[in-house]
Amino acid sequence: MNHIKILIIVFILPFSLSAKDYNASLFGVKSDGLTLNTRSIQKGIDFISENGGGRLVFYVGRYLTGSIKLKSNVTIKLEEGAVLVGSPSIYDYNSSGSIKAIICADGQENIGISGKGVIEGRGALLLKNMNDLNTKGFLLDSLTKQPALLGFSNCTGVQIDSVNMTDAAGAVQVFDKCNNLSIATVVVKSRNNAEFPGVIFIENKKVQLLNTYIEVTGKPVQWIGDAKEIVIEKTIDSTGTKIDITL
Repeated sequence: MNHIKILIIVFILPFSLSAKDYNASLFGVKSDGLTLNTRSIQKGIDFISENGGGRLVFYVGRYLTGSIKLKSNVTIKLEEGAVLVGSPSIYDYNSSGSIKAIICADGQENIGISGKGVIEGRGALLLKNMNDLNTKGFLLDSLTKQPALLGFSNCTGVQIDSVNMTDAAGAVQVFDKCNNLSIATVVVKSRNNAEFPGVIFIENKKVQLLNTYIEVTGKPVQWIGDAKEIVIEKTIDSTGTKIDITL
């Protein structure tokens, strides 16, 4: 009987328990808010993805970065007090797929962002710097697109949980043709650009938007194309209005 119990327990344990946690500092990531960590963070993501998956964990501190590309079976965990800070230079951003963002992913599986930390876009400063470059004629057309905080395309199994997102230069989150997408207990506050919504959904399937607060100048949510199997619960904007698929 004891053997049977052990077998049952082993069977029902989620696979996530076998995933390893890796302290971001192991890959040379600095928490001083000054060092540009793009390459070091990417090195950590690549290593974890290539070695069975796991979580790249950021503890208390400010972590400056440009665009990083999330890979299959990797979760970024921002512990409370950890802030992932976007670079104020547009030259530090690039696209994964068609979306330019701080955290990008294209064609990946089982990825996520969790924890009670913050993703801070420094959007006001970035927009000012972009405007200064444009005025001087130094900004190429290919660099004029304002980056989002998150930009995922063609991904399956995406979980965004308990994170705070603030101060984006463009849209806060963009999801394009993703499948099995869950956004839960997320707080979004970004009022830099009235042209952009808080979250843009483009032809996604099996989406859950739960217990989330969205405070933006533009629309809280924009739906583009077909939206299939959508569940929205306990999600409101800054006026307390419930968000649904018609907004």
